[in-house]
Amino acid sequence: MKVADMMKPDGRVFLKSVFGQISNEWPCMSFSRPSVGEMLRQDFIPGRDVMIYVGTLNRELTENPDHRSRLIASVVIEPSQVLETRRIISREYWSEYGERWPLSMPVLSAAVMNGPPFPKAHDIIPDAYSRFGKVENRGGVVEAIDKEREAVRALNVVTLELHLSSDVQAYINIRTSLSETPRSIRQEATRMANLIIARVNSGGEERVVKNPLRTAPNLSDLFPMLTRKWQVDQHGLCALCGGVLVAATMNKMLQASADRIDSTNGSYDEKNVHVTHLACNLAKNKYGVGNFEEWLMALRGTSPSED
Repeated sequence: MKVADMMKPDGRVFLKSVFGQISNEWPCMSFSRPSVGEMLRQDFIPGRDVMIYVGTLNRELTENPDHRSRLIASVVIEPSQVLETRRIISREYWSEYGERWPLSMPVLSAAVMNGPPFPKAHDIIPDAYSRFGKVENRGGVVEAIDKEREAVRALNVVTLELHLSSDVQAYINIRTSLSETPRSIRQEATRMANLIIARVNSGGEERVVKNPLRTAPNLSDLFPMLTRKWQVDQHGLCALCGGVLVAATMNKMLQASADRIDSTNGSYDEKNVHVTHLACNLAKNKYGVGNFEEWLMALRGTSPSED
């Protein structure tokens, strides 16, 4: 198999300097600067692009001399999900190296280059490799283009089966189950997730808001949670009135809204959030659950006194 088999013909080849090979002990791409994650979130597309691991010349951290200044692996990452490295790698590796690179993106598929000897970076990607030396690229990602891109695509690799952590596997399972989600629902889930984050951040703190106190998972966790609740848990129905949830509507009353089940609990987590019509959410919060349910019964032509 070649690197080209892991990507689309028009895919991009990104390069990341690393201190070791992809493995079950470290089955993720790790970094220290949030800006690296933001760049990849915007530019890397799984299924189209690949990330090439390039071993550094640091003798202290790149302990295996066969890896130094060599192209050692080709991986496909999930850029929309940033996890804490300690949740993915082995405890032994975390205690020894992990705190240097606290952030990671899951690896969806991986292959190792044929070797040793592994391909020399100076021979395959001389221009791209030289860019790693620039201050702005240290610890970051560069791209192989033109002839260097084609040279990387032609390299032989061997597929590596990774045993992923439960956190990563759970995310991949959700991602797979939502792959056929209509675009309109994905857009609604993104809008609701962004609104939740805005509420949490409106008090000036990163994760917590005062008056009232609110907390939430990160954005990449909120999106699959809201989408799953809409499609799977609630079968496309409002959790309060039972009516059909409408995506991309111009009617604000019918607009989907992420509602906290227990309004006294400020957490927007899995157990305390469901998806409703905006009108139902506002009515419940303003007039209380009891009055809201009586109102629904009246609309349905059922007396509140009936069972």
